[in-house]
Amino acid sequence: MSCLSFDHWVAFKATTIFVLIIPGPTILLVVSQALAHGWRTALAILARVVLGELLAMTSSLLSLGALILVSSTLFTTLKWFGALYLC
Repeated sequence: MSCLSFDHWVAFKATTIFVLIIPGPTILLVVSQALAHGWRTALAILARVVLGELLAMTSSLLSLGALILVSSTLFTTLKWFGALYLC
């Protein structure tokens, strides 16, 4: 596995933050919940959004997508964990 240079890491981080703040479904969810239920609810949702984005970014940096692509067993296991999480 190759090491990511600091410059590339900063560029990746900046791009991730930029994509996160672009008005889209996530931002619309946070704003609508803030207007409907107050800033504390919006802050809780925002914390979950940030944690989810951090998990996705970390997975991407660790090349877990390529690993899942190669291993159908790992992909099936991940799908089952996702299904159990949603129950």
